[in-house]
Amino acid sequence: MKKAHISNVDLNLLVVFDALVAEGHATRAAERIGLTQPAVSHSLNRLRALFGDPLFVRTPRGMTPTPLAQDIAASVRSILEQVEGVLLGGRAFDPSESTRQFVVGLSDYAAFVLLPRLTARLDREAPGVSLVIRNTSRSVGLPMLDDGAVELIAGNFPQPPTHMREELLYAEDFICAGRGDHPDLGESLDLDRYLSLRHLQVSMKGNPSGYVDAILAEKGMKRNVVMTVGHFLMAPMLVDASDLVATEPSRLFTPLAGRLPLRLFPPPIDIPSFRVVQTWHARHDADPGHQWLRRVFSEVGQWA
Repeated sequence: MKKAHISNVDLNLLVVFDALVAEGHATRAAERIGLTQPAVSHSLNRLRALFGDPLFVRTPRGMTPTPLAQDIAASVRSILEQVEGVLLGGRAFDPSESTRQFVVGLSDYAAFVLLPRLTARLDREAPGVSLVIRNTSRSVGLPMLDDGAVELIAGNFPQPPTHMREELLYAEDFICAGRGDHPDLGESLDLDRYLSLRHLQVSMKGNPSGYVDAILAEKGMKRNVVMTVGHFLMAPMLVDASDLVATEPSRLFTPLAGRLPLRLFPPPIDIPSFRVVQTWHARHDADPGHQWLRRVFSEVGQWA
């Protein structure tokens, strides 16, 4: 995007951009916002010059947004909703009427735990609200917030800087899982048996030694990790298909124990729980729509 002072930018262009994203067609976008089709085309040309990008490409299915347009669409919608709220005297966000799109960063673990209940809530309370879920992790979540790639992240992250906010959703414990007919699993899992088994672990960075291994190392012990995967949702399937055992978050395995022939055991060593939080940039603090989304995440987290 070319450098431009806000005083030299016609903010009505954002209204046109938002309508084009919503309709995918210049004529329908014009009808949506009460302009003529030539006026929308003229505004699109100005937008292209402002951003230095085509923004929309004509295809047989309409006007398809470019990657840049997709990246900024949620931010533009948020800006317009906030302006509308100011002009209407600070009217509270109404989820039942809103068509806002939120961009949220989740790991596959956090998505597995939170999204089913969250989706059910949106279906009931905010049918016009949409979510874009982007994959994140402990190492990249906070930078994604800083860059504006996402508006909210949920998962396990480092302590955020002072210009970000954090709220605890729940504390997660660990559980050990093996397949139902594993030949080396008895009625209980003691430490000696645990250390004799072949282990699977999840590491987003691909490190074969992780949180559990660090705790074992403090006690002078080591487990035999023979497979490391970068996605949490691979773990239940791999455990079910092999003699590997996994020590991973309880909420990853417990819901699947009734669907897969898995056996679950408490870990034979004390593994401290970890915090699952939602984190956001302070610039969203006063946004009524964002406040509503955080409240929903908080309530969903309490039932996770």
